Amino acid sequence: MKKLIITVFILFISFSYSQDYFYHDYRVIPQSDLQHHITIEKNFWSKVAQLLIKEGKLNGWAMLQREGGSSNEPNIYFYIGIGDKKNLDNLMDNYADAQSRVLQEMGPDTSELAKIAITVEPTSVFNATMQRTNSTIAKNSSKFNYVKINYAKVKGEVNQFSSMQKSIWGNFIKKEMDKGNGSQVMWTTARKVSPNGNGYNWNYMTIDGYLSSSDLIAPSWNPNTKFPKGLDEINSMMEGGTFYKQVIWKILMSVDNEGNFQIHD
Repeated sequence: MKKLIITVFILFISFSYSQDYFYHDYRVIPQSDLQHHITIEKNFWSKVAQLLIKEGKLNGWAMLQREGGSSNEPNIYFYIGIGDKKNLDNLMDNYADAQSRVLQEMGPDTSELAKIAITVEPTSVFNATMQRTNSTIAKNSSKFNYVKINYAKVKGEVNQFSSMQKSIWGNFIKKEMDKGNGSQVMWTTARKVSPNGNGYNWNYMTIDGYLSSSDLIAPSWNPNTKFPKGLDEINSMMEGGTFYKQVIWKILMSVDNEGNFQIHD
């Protein structure tokens, strides 16, 4: 298999904001059923994703599991890298077509068993369509296995907030990651385009990628690091002056932007 250039969860291609969409599907799966779901994703849905990615109809896919946190919150979420508006418009039709073709390739007997296996109780509790606004990865970094998602309720103009994220924090973290200062290897931001309204507690996210859970929980910094000015200004644009919540997720499996499948340790 060709060396994975980058873990699928975030694609670091220079898209315009309007042409880089992705989808989060949050689920609550009982522990007793979790292994069954993992097996289905590994042996069926990841193959659907691989087919769509190789045809340019998606640009990434991943299954992630929550680390810690409250037991009544989603414990699994799926990342689907959509890409441009054409892929967004045709997402459901493309998935249905790819699912049918993967089943056909299995042969009649195996496909009948697969149909039974993938018919499971609904577990999705929330989904969101996101639009990427900033992204960067550490120089010479090949992958990451853990992400911390920082969910924010931005007050006022989201585009202004996103611009500040890039100019104040994004430029800083890129330089520090390239110097090997600290354990973070990826940073990205995105605004929620659907669903919207006052009934939702967040409308923007920043995402930090790390190789290991210890890197994430206890990130290291050079003692001489000079953090940028203006962080208070960023915080002032978030309701409550800080993130709504921060959740750690472990990547269980992924398909990169070339269609390569990977199990993460």
